[in-house]
Amino acid sequence: FDSFGVGTAASGTTGEIRATNNITAYYSSDQRLKENIVNIPNALDKVMDINGVEFDWSSEYIETHADDLFYRKHQVGVIAQEVEKVLPEVVTDRPDGYKAVRYEQLTALLIEAVKELKTELDNHKQGCKCHDATS
Repeated sequence: FDSFGVGTAASGTTGEIRATNNITAYYSSDQRLKENIVNIPNALDKVMDINGVEFDWSSEYIETHADDLFYRKHQVGVIAQEVEKVLPEVVTDRPDGYKAVRYEQLTALLIEAVKELKTELDNHKQGCKCHDATS
């Protein structure tokens, strides 16, 4: 098969799978399967180099890949080229020459960025008496 449809017609686009309901996937994340584990360094700086954007799919893309069931013209997301500069592990080059982002893997970056913000906030609170009710 070049493409596959579950509960809907196949799209005709090579390598594309479409389904009319939820798709659930689990990735192996067991610590026993991993080596060289380190926290993502400078996560907040990396997040600051990625823009969350609103965008419209190009008419060409919609004509060749989409119908109303799967895509809306206006969407939100990130730009693969920006992500690739700071976290290349989550960007892949597709056979058609376009880049794709593994959005679920951005979660690890966001977790570390939040932790960095928490550390900065805690350090600020320790050096500032502005949170003290007696001042």
